[in-house]
Amino acid sequence: MSNSHDGEPSSRLQRILVANDHEWTARSLESILTPEGFEVVRAYTGRQALSLAQELRPDLIILDFQLPDLSGPQVCSTLRADPLIGWGTPIIITTAAGGRSREDEALEAGAWDFRTQPFDGPALLHRVRTYLQAKAALNRAMHQSPFDPESGLYSQHGLTHRLDELRHEVRRSRLAVTCVVVSTGSVELREASDQVRAHGTRVGNVLRATLRGSDLLARLSPLDFAIIAPSVNADVALGLVDRLQHSLHQLSGSKVGVPASFRAGLASTKAEQSDSFDGEDLLRRAVAAVDWASPEDRPVAVAT
Repeated sequence: MSNSHDGEPSSRLQRILVANDHEWTARSLESILTPEGFEVVRAYTGRQALSLAQELRPDLIILDFQLPDLSGPQVCSTLRADPLIGWGTPIIITTAAGGRSREDEALEAGAWDFRTQPFDGPALLHRVRTYLQAKAALNRAMHQSPFDPESGLYSQHGLTHRLDELRHEVRRSRLAVTCVVVSTGSVELREASDQVRAHGTRVGNVLRATLRGSDLLARLSPLDFAIIAPSVNADVALGLVDRLQHSLHQLSGSKVGVPASFRAGLASTKAEQSDSFDGEDLLRRAVAAVDWASPEDRPVAVAT
C-alpha cells in the first residue's frame, strides 16, 4: 500500500514541471523561474510529462499546447483524472499561436491558466506564486478535513482523531477492538487512474452498506479502506471479512470466487488489553498485514 501525500513539502524547493520541446521557449521559462528559487524539471513530450508528473508530484505544471505526441490539453485532461495530481495541482498551458478556440480547449481540459508567448516574466511569476499559494491552502484544508470529500467517509486525519476518542471509550468499557484494512483493485485498475477514484467510491458505498452503524469506516487512499469495529474480536472479524468479500464479489459482477484484487489485513486487541489500547498502532499493524496477504492463496492476513 502506498501512503498518501498531504500538505506542502517544507524542506525542498517548489518543483515546476515544464513540458516543451522548443528549446528556446523552455529556456525562457527556466530563466524566469529558476532565479526565483523554483526547481524546474524538463519534459520534451506529452508522455514524458505524464510519467514525470506521476513520479515527481510537481507543485505546478506548465505545458506547451502542441507537444510532439500529445497536445497540452490532452496531457492536462489525463492529469486531472489522475488521483495523484487531480484538480489541486495548478496547470498552465502556453502557446506561440493564441486564439480563442485554443484557450477554450485548454480551460475545458482543466488548465488553471492559458498564456501566450513571448512571456511577460513578472506577470507570469505573479500568477505562479498565486497558484502555488492556492494549492498550499487547498492541501492544508484537505489534510485537516475529517472526511474524504468523494466518499463522505472519514479521512485518515479524521480517523486518527476518532481513534483518540475511541481510546477513552475502550478503556472505560473494556472493549475488544478489531481493525480491518481492505485493499481493492487489480494492478491494471490502479494504473487506469481515470477509473480508480470512481471504483473506490463504489467500494466505499458497499462497505458502508455492509457494516454496523457503530463501526468506523475511513478511506486511507482511493482504493484502500480501514474499518474499526468496537466489541469485535478477531474470530468475529473474520466473519465480517467474509461478508465483505461476498458484497465486493457482487460488485465485481463475478459468478464464482472472491474478486481477484481483494486483500485484507486484520489486527485485534482483547478486552483485557483495553487499558493500553493504542488505535494508531492497531491501524499500523492492520496496514502491515495487508502486505502479507495474497489475492491468489491468502486474501486475509492476521497480524500477530
